[in-house]
Amino acid sequence: MLKALKSLPISVKLMATTTLLLLFTVGLYGVMNLRDLSAAYDEARLDQQQMLERSVAVDARNVSGAIARTSSLLISATAYGDLKALLEKLQAGDERLLFVQVREGGKTVAEVGDIAAATAGLEAMPDKAPQNEGDGPGEDSVLGKGGEPQLLRIIVPFGDEGLSGQVDAGWSIADIAERTRRIEQRIDERKRLATINALFVGGMIVLLGVVLTILQSLRISRPVRELTESVERIAHGDLSERAVVDSTDEIGVLGRNFNYMAERIGVLLRETKEKATYEKEMEVARVIQESLLPPSQLIDRGFMEFIGYFKSASICGGDWWNYAELADGRLLILIGDVTGHGVSSAMITAAAKSCCDTLRHVTEGELTVTFLLEELNKTIYEAANRRFVMTFFATIIDPEARTITFSNAGHNFPLLFRSNPPPGEPAIVPLVTRGNRLGDVMESRFLERTVPYSPGDVLVWYTDGITEGMGKSGEEYSEKRFRRSIRSVLDKGADVILDKVIRDAEAFFADFTNPEDDITLVVGKFRDRPAAREQAPPRPPPPPVG
Repeated sequence: MLKALKSLPISVKLMATTTLLLLFTVGLYGVMNLRDLSAAYDEARLDQQQMLERSVAVDARNVSGAIARTSSLLISATAYGDLKALLEKLQAGDERLLFVQVREGGKTVAEVGDIAAATAGLEAMPDKAPQNEGDGPGEDSVLGKGGEPQLLRIIVPFGDEGLSGQVDAGWSIADIAERTRRIEQRIDERKRLATINALFVGGMIVLLGVVLTILQSLRISRPVRELTESVERIAHGDLSERAVVDSTDEIGVLGRNFNYMAERIGVLLRETKEKATYEKEMEVARVIQESLLPPSQLIDRGFMEFIGYFKSASICGGDWWNYAELADGRLLILIGDVTGHGVSSAMITAAAKSCCDTLRHVTEGELTVTFLLEELNKTIYEAANRRFVMTFFATIIDPEARTITFSNAGHNFPLLFRSNPPPGEPAIVPLVTRGNRLGDVMESRFLERTVPYSPGDVLVWYTDGITEGMGKSGEEYSEKRFRRSIRSVLDKGADVILDKVIRDAEAFFADFTNPEDDITLVVGKFRDRPAAREQAPPRPPPPPVG
């Protein structure tokens, strides 16, 4: 049943829902209106009944009071005959007066009507007793039979100068019940007519509402049905399908948006295809760039062990480092940073590696750091046309002389941590030398410096991506934290030192997974000969970005 309801056309659902809502609303309004009308009629009927009873009671009370006053005067004058005649005249003039008894000193002095006959079979109805309204004091009671009031009995005392008596009068109120029934019949007839009118008006409203609902439902559902058919055709691959828009309401807006969506789908499909091709090419570029970097594992050259870490800020990065064997057992270690990151920066790093490899082979290992930077500067200048520049630091380590020869092209100064610094010398020695960035000036020349090293010293190369990385509080990681992290594990191997630095940076950075700039770090430790030592746990290579 539920499945069948769900499969109904939207026009049928709309008509059924609106009709039911209309019926409910009109019906609820009609019921509430009839209830209020009935309550108003019942209240009016009660008011009229009470007004009638009160009027009869007041009249009877006033007449009884007048009889009491007159009886007092006539009894004082011993005119009993006149009193009797007065009572008979009153009874003859008012058919509702059933009896009147005048008593004085406990004796009946005048009486008309039969009290016993008038009250026979009647019983007191305290809930119907009227309030004591009218002239003078007295006691009023209502007598009835079968729940219907029949007799209003009024007892009015009188007395003056030793005279004491009372008037006991009985008034028929049986006609009040009949008059009340006639009032109820008239009110019931009005209620019936009001109900008929309400049903007629409600029925006309419902009929008109149903007709308007059907027309409006068909007007709304027709363009929706056409849009549905257009969507189905697009879903089957017909991207040229367009909806016919001939209105300016919400349906018209929906149709225009549908046509725009259909156009965008075609555009998005083309863009998705192009993006897939682009991502595939970027993935190839990333793989190629990774091949330009040494493996991320510990490299042991006897006199020195070193390890590198690289994390790109995008799919392809602008950082690069490498090493190579030179003549006489010397070791060349290079690190550079192209401005920005991405494919363009990665292409510059590829050009730099190609140039370094070429120079190393052309010179047959007899390479100097200044010659390397000067030739590399020309290559970057011509390749980037000054749109990109590259900071670079070249280092040649001579294990025989135990020296570090280096030259700098605007790069961060590597840090040499001495295990046993001579007296008066610092424990941390930056490898300071200055020079223009590669690609800035075609005729740049670079300076060369040489410093000694000792077994146990630690040499760290890095790019500014790690020291300038922002933490969760918006503060830079800074070289101070960087140095403190390295110094805490100087007695460990190069891989343990690198692992410590990376873990500290991960804990500090706001988002180390997606850094703002490329991060490259190379840690080297000098020693006399290979020895057993503590190994850092293996660290997986950083995941590719994108």
